[in-house]
Amino acid sequence: QQQQQQQQQQRRHRIAFNDPLLTSAIQHVESNYTSIRSEYFSAVLGQGKTTNPDSDDVHKPMEPDYDVANMGGEHAEDALHSGTWDWHSYILNGVKNERFRERCPITAGVVDDLEKEGMLFGTPFGFCFFSTLHGKSSIKPHSGPMNLRLRMHLPLVRPPPPLSAKNNTQNDTNNAPTRPTTGIRVADQTREWHEGSSIILDDSYVHEVWNDAEESRVLLLLDLWHPDVKVEERERISNMFSYARGKGWIGGSKK
Repeated sequence: QQQQQQQQQQRRHRIAFNDPLLTSAIQHVESNYTSIRSEYFSAVLGQGKTTNPDSDDVHKPMEPDYDVANMGGEHAEDALHSGTWDWHSYILNGVKNERFRERCPITAGVVDDLEKEGMLFGTPFGFCFFSTLHGKSSIKPHSGPMNLRLRMHLPLVRPPPPLSAKNNTQNDTNNAPTRPTTGIRVADQTREWHEGSSIILDDSYVHEVWNDAEESRVLLLLDLWHPDVKVEERERISNMFSYARGKGWIGGSKK
């Protein structure tokens, strides 16, 4: 009995970054990094396609599919960002986009694998999308609506730091901490992204994102169940959200 209580107590935790209980999900997503990145360049940027207009391989790049300027994601009362922030969604408010699956089948398959394992946060507050934060853009401090989920970032494109930033770091004699050119702050912790290396964050903490570089920062964002939410609790919560959505109380429609 005492050992069981200790185990339960150990699982009651809140970690701003990189919860170790999601290691298997991280490994699965990261193992497909090269394919996911390739699908982004193909589907979103249109690279690697023939330019012959008579070929069946010609596809227009996917258009951004969410009006973050007006709706602000889950924060519809105010736009969260300044500059340009594009979403290309596979899951938007818990609803899958079959067009995305057609253009990015490997990426969609990786996410579907997590769903089969019961790890994907399949509620109207669940998202999965390519997040492109263009140069000289930022997302202001905000917090998610709940702590039932954890959010994964798989960085696909990270702008290189400018030479001036490198020189400033080398010449900093005061050892004062400097904000990275492109990064994220969750609570009082700041991180940089590294291509192919996932970050897990609890977005119920206040967090902000910035890209002060000229080039875009791109990542695959997806939501997972917080490991402290038990399987039977997940089922009940999902049923509750489904009922609320059916009543029209929550869940936005895709624009």
